[in-house]
Amino acid sequence: SSGINAEWPLRPGDLPYNPLEHFAKTVFIRGSLTTLKTLAACQIMYPDHLEEMTRQSWLGLYSRDIDITDKGNIIQFATAANIPDVDQLLAFSLGNEARQQLITNTNEAVESKCFGAPWFTVTNPKTGRREKFFGSDRIEMLGWVLGKEYVGHHPPQ
Repeated sequence: SSGINAEWPLRPGDLPYNPLEHFAKTVFIRGSLTTLKTLAACQIMYPDHLEEMTRQSWLGLYSRDIDITDKGNIIQFATAANIPDVDQLLAFSLGNEARQQLITNTNEAVESKCFGAPWFTVTNPKTGRREKFFGSDRIEMLGWVLGKEYVGHHPPQ
């Protein structure tokens, strides 16, 4: 996503992954629209908190296997991300501006020919060119483009 912080140390091992117990229900029935609208609202209102809000949502889904569309869980994500006004964020996420931001983000992904997850689009700091990466096996290349050392999935402590 275009919201990647180039200063972030590339340490995927910091994100514990557990397979979803009910993949079809989680992905095809429950979905993630409410959370995506909240993230779009965060992108507009609190862009400095977007990375951590995204991380908390990811952890909720892929580490704790909880319903990331549940309002109480979204409040927990926002609180953990130190969102200054969680109620304002939730109210804003219901409006047209957040919806339009999500549409813009989705269109950007489609235009970049995004076809899976994880999908990264970053700006190369040396060339200014937008670079695209698909798959966790490309994180080392992503780090190289950003000038950051990739220390592996299980870095030494």
